[in-house]
Amino acid sequence: MSGAQVDLWRERVGQSSFHQVAQTTTSSSGTYSFTLKAGTVMADQEWYVTSGASRSGTIDQRVRALVALTASTHTLPAGQAVVLRGHVTPSHAGEAVLIEKWDASTRSWHVIARPRLSKGSSYSLSHRFAQSGKSKLKAVLALDARNLASSSPTVTLTVT
Repeated sequence: MSGAQVDLWRERVGQSSFHQVAQTTTSSSGTYSFTLKAGTVMADQEWYVTSGASRSGTIDQRVRALVALTASTHTLPAGQAVVLRGHVTPSHAGEAVLIEKWDASTRSWHVIARPRLSKGSSYSLSHRFAQSGKSKLKAVLALDARNLASSSPTVTLTVT
């Protein structure tokens, strides 16, 4: 039906009820869409729409956090410290981030550090690699009530 009002409802993690967040009308073909501002959906939440006396089913949306990892250098001699730092969005202040290193011999990731996120949801640590070779690293934020398990892009270091 053309011109019907459609209301979008959302319940964020930690909220006890749904709140109306947007409203639109159907097109001449009866379709509708909602466009939300960038950064609106940064944590898990549930959604549904209403139109008149009709209500849609509820959609459960799971979201990954944005996890960053950078290194002060990408080439370093064995035994020299490299500074690893990063940030997590949305804020997970006080939580730990796992710094993991790829082990080609076991074909698995191993935790090498567990820095805590600051009030600003950032972390920084110094780490030394004893053996030469390429080291692939990533930062991982564990699954929690607000976000799915999330990881940074891989950073590769060459230890000489």
